[in-house]
Order: sequence, then C-alpha cells, then structure tokens
Amino acid sequence: MRTARLLITALLASTAAAATTPAATTPAAQVPASCGQTLDQKAWMFQGQDGWYFYGDELSGRWTARPWAAARATFVPGAQQLAAVLKARGVQLVLAPVPPRSFVAPQHLNAAGGAQKAFDPVAARAFYQGLVADLRAAGIPTADLLTPAQALGDAGLFRQDIHWTPEGAQAAARAVAATMNAAGIPGGASPFVSLRAGTLTREVQAQPVLAQMQALCGLTVAPETFGDYQTRAAQGLVAAPGNFGASEGKVRWAFGPVARVAFYARQAGEVTVNATFQNPVKDQSVTVVYAGQTLDTISGLQPGQEVTRSWKVPAQAGSQGLEFQFGDYNGGRASFAPKDSRPMAVIFKTLTLTGPDGTADLVSEGARGAGLLGGAADTVLVGASSSLPNLNFAGFLQQELSTRVDNVSFGGAGVYSSLKDYLLDDAYVSSAPKVLIWQMPLLGGDDTAEADLRFLLAAARGPAPVVARAQGTGSVSVTVPGAPGGAARVRVADASVKAVTFTVSGTTKRTFTVSNSDRMTHRQDYLLDLSGLGPVTAVTAEAAGGLSLSVERP
Repeated sequence: MRTARLLITALLASTAAAATTPAATTPAAQVPASCGQTLDQKAWMFQGQDGWYFYGDELSGRWTARPWAAARATFVPGAQQLAAVLKARGVQLVLAPVPPRSFVAPQHLNAAGGAQKAFDPVAARAFYQGLVADLRAAGIPTADLLTPAQALGDAGLFRQDIHWTPEGAQAAARAVAATMNAAGIPGGASPFVSLRAGTLTREVQAQPVLAQMQALCGLTVAPETFGDYQTRAAQGLVAAPGNFGASEGKVRWAFGPVARVAFYARQAGEVTVNATFQNPVKDQSVTVVYAGQTLDTISGLQPGQEVTRSWKVPAQAGSQGLEFQFGDYNGGRASFAPKDSRPMAVIFKTLTLTGPDGTADLVSEGARGAGLLGGAADTVLVGASSSLPNLNFAGFLQQELSTRVDNVSFGGAGVYSSLKDYLLDDAYVSSAPKVLIWQMPLLGGDDTAEADLRFLLAAARGPAPVVARAQGTGSVSVTVPGAPGGAARVRVADASVKAVTFTVSGTTKRTFTVSNSDRMTHRQDYLLDLSGLGPVTAVTAEAAGGLSLSVERP
C-alpha cells in the first residue's frame, strides 16, 4: 500500500491543469497533393493512393546500395559460406527475407508520381523469388514471405510505414515454420498460445512520414492503430494485459480509456477475477465488461480512494477478454501528471484470474507460462524492427514451432547489425543455438555487403590462434606469413568510432570498410574474414584513436 500511495501522492503533487486541446488531425487519405509533392522533393517519401505512403528505399530498385542483380550475386555466396560456418558449430541457419511493401501491394502506388511510376513490381517480385530460389539452391532453408503476404493483402501491412502488421508477422511465422518443417528441422513439444490483448497506437517515430508532414506541411495525421498480440506458454490459465504499463513488481498502471485483460482457458468453467486498485482522478468511474455485458460500474471515485472487488465470469474454452473502461485518465479531461504522457487511469495492486486451469497474476506477471525462464533457447531470432516485440513475430514463431524462441533483434539494425552483435555476444560464444532464424529486410543499407558478410564469417567462427599482433594510434599494421584464410580483428579504444578501414595485402591489395551501428558501439570490435583473398602478407587497420590489431589463423 505504501508503494502505491507514494506513487499517487507524487503524481497528484504535479497536479491538475486542464488538458490542452489536441491539434486537429487530417486523415491520411485526405492529405493534399501539394503536401505529397513536398514530401517527394524534400523527404524522399511518396504519397501513394488510398492513404498509403512509400519510402524511397522501397522504390529504389536497389538493396545494400546495389542494383538488385548485383546485391543478389554478392549476398548468396556470402550467406552460403556463413551457413557452412554455423553448421560446423552445430547451428542451422534459416533465412526469412522480408519483402518491401512495394513488392506486396504495388496497387497502392501513384502511377502519376515519378519514382512510383518508374518502379517495376514485376522485376521486384522476380528479384525476390530469384533470391529465395538461389538461397535454397545453396542449401539454406529460406522462407518465401512474399507469397503469403500477397495472399493476406492490406491487412498484413501498415499504410504509413515500412513494416508488417502483427497479422503480417503471423503469416510470416507460419511460412518460416513450414520452411523448417520441409527442411526436416524439428519443432518442439511446448505449446504456446497468442492472445490479442487490445489495441495499440503506432509510435510516430515508427512512422517518420507523419513527422515530415508536420514539419514540411503543417499537417497532423494520426498514426495507425494495430492489434496488441502477446504470446504465452500454454500452461495453466494464460493471460495477457492490454493497454497496461509495465509491471512495477507490486503495482501496475492501467491506461485509459480502456484497458483489457485477455485470457485463454483450455476448458469451460467459472473464472474469478480479484482486483484491488487505487484511483488518482477526481470523479472517476470504472466500468467492468465481460462478453459485452457490464459486470460492475463504480462511480464517483476520488483521488487516493481504493477499491477491492471480485467478479465471477462463465469462461468458455478458448480466448476471451475482460475490459476496464475508465471515465477519465491522465491527459483526458484533466492531467494529474502533466509531465508524464502516459494515459494513467488507475493503479492496480492486485489483479488475478483464477479458474479450472490455475491462477494468472497480472500485477506481478506471475502467470504460469507468462515468463520465459531458464538458460539459452535452442532457437534464436535475429532481425531488425519487424522483429521487435510489439509486432510479435517472435511470439508467433513460438506458437508455430511449439518451442521457445529467444529474440535478440533491435530496431534500426538494417540487414546485418543485430546478427553481428549477437555473434559477438557471450550468449552465442558460450551456448550456440541449434537454429538461428535471420529475418532480413530487403531494402536500404549501404554498399557494405561484402565487408558485413566477412564480419559475420569471422564472428561465427569465433577466436582462433593469433599469428601477429600490434597496437597503435590512428593506423596500425602487421606482417603475417603468406598463407590464405584466417581473420583480422581490431579492438578500438574510442567507443565513438563507428568504422574501421582494413587494407589487406598479398597477391592483390583489397580495402574494406567495416562498420558498426550506433547500437553496437559498446562492442568496440571489428572483424574481417580473410578467406578467398589468396595468400595474405600484411594487414593494416585505420580508425581514430587507439587500435589493437590481431590476425588469427585456424
């Protein structure tokens, strides 16, 4: 009680100015063509039809800054080498290349626009299917995600940014599972269930076209909403909170105007809901609804007032939900915490569901099956923003594969960064998984594919005996026995360094720029595989600050 009271007291102390009236919004489909022209000219973003907006990367005809054919020719042999290196360590590589939206839904392009008119969807699909075919021919299980995306249609894609929706992620997960099954890669025996816990609003930073409309055209366009899917191990009574804040151990905020608890019962039976919450809002009302029927209405609540209730509901076998509808919340009619943008309505101290299958605790996240405990999983997902938790790709993979999946993806990773980061991590070095699923976006990227693939090869192999080592500042060189193979490894002293230039001398001289993303600066390691370069006699590394260079040979 003390924790909850302190939280509410602190919030009330910042108290209650009336909420400002939000700016009027313009529907995405009604943005004038003049704004579309401005986006085209100044932001490399393009106004399609029916409220769709496309990004330059989706229409460029390039991947990793190379024309599709050249990108395909570079990537396939590098991926084949990587798969072989991983296999030698007992890891099966599975690829999941994500087609850009322009490949899936070209009917929403505006043929009157220059970049959109020039885009060739037939060639785009041929590139995608050719890449998948080449990777499969190279012996790498590769999921075709374009075909199910086309079958699903608009429901699988956001209109205002480059990602799939959770429904699109679910279709992709099914395709990956089918690919693994066809390749004889066994799934698990631990069932999972995915619940739709509510509805989320897409963050504006995930839809940068909206920020450009505001900055360049003075228009406010509301971001899209999408389903909040959460996947849990199918053990006991399974429950998931929608439109709640994170658990704070002993308390958890519910957000307005509606918070939802979704749950899955394996059998029909009575479920008891026990709740204790404290209210921070003047004249608050809380309505509890199950299966469209009102269970309870609590009105006239005052700040600091605590409520304890118990409700019994006739649960059916399968998924269902319970709603808490709030009369007001922070940022609604009044703001009791104007410096906190969260739409906080009440703070729960107890929220449990108990039925024939067991008990789920939504405050402490103590629901059986809600957490993933134990050591490293046998299956790991490495990807970019389409694999972030709010789109639930990893969760759907767990459901389709009946096995736990550790998700090590991060946003802004492009094609390579999250995999580079993972292969340097102790989680891989000390306990490599049995299956590594690599979700790759087929858009954007710099012309660094060969260097990135060489980084991955060296990282996947792991450390080897050092044959030469040197330290220096700004530039450092070593001479090595003129033998083929091995890897060069540089450790930089300055964490702000984001790229190292390697010059490899031998029969020929080659230069590679190896980069790390902002997310990887903590690593301070830069690797380059030397295989296929002939006998190497010297390696030079250049970057700002102190450098430690070593050349390793197996």
